[in-house]
Amino acid sequence: MNMCFKKIIGKIVPRWISTPLRVFKKMNADYAHWKTVCARQCVNRKGEPIPWYSYPAIEFIQQLDFSDKTVFEYGSGYSTIFWASRCRELTSIEHDARWYQNIQPKLYPFQADYRLITDLKTYAQSIQMMNKSFDVIIIDGQRRYACAVVARKHLAPGGMIILDNADWFVETAKYLRESGLIEVDMAGFSPINHYTLTTSIFLSRDFNIRSAHVHQPMPSIGAILNNDSEPHEVNP
Repeated sequence: MNMCFKKIIGKIVPRWISTPLRVFKKMNADYAHWKTVCARQCVNRKGEPIPWYSYPAIEFIQQLDFSDKTVFEYGSGYSTIFWASRCRELTSIEHDARWYQNIQPKLYPFQADYRLITDLKTYAQSIQMMNKSFDVIIIDGQRRYACAVVARKHLAPGGMIILDNADWFVETAKYLRESGLIEVDMAGFSPINHYTLTTSIFLSRDFNIRSAHVHQPMPSIGAILNNDSEPHEVNP
């Protein structure tokens, strides 16, 4: 009955109306963008925390397995909860005391080395305090260029650096790109915002973080599934 109703509506409602309505539904129901706007919280449709990155970047990250990886994060938020639930070890640095107090209780039951550092010079150099390298480094806070210069020295072989709002920090992106990393720019809408942004992922030349699934890429949110299997050989 439901499918029949949809077919009838599809014949009555012109495509120039039905297509934008479908896009609206996918963005606000499937991606839960409406929920993020109303609550000003970065969550998916299940209410689970997600980073304030572009949606394409979030979906790419969710395809990878970080269960044995170490992560360092400049700038905390719902991304901190997201990463804490996925990686082996997380260190997150925050400069704003009020925001730190807001996020800290939300981390339970996950484990994270969550630090408040208000001095911005110390903030940028904080990764040096750890005296080790990290598989994933996120630059999404204050003094991003300064953070990138220090962080590059502490990226483990096979790892990656995530620079959020890279379209606003083009010199930082240039530095990371020219340091020998492979830049992958992922532009699109994000939680809460009404505009698009770019989250750039900088991959080591020997990038080796494995997929979390049997197949990659996984269908994105709102995708139309195709059950046709690909041919195993191509006839000449």
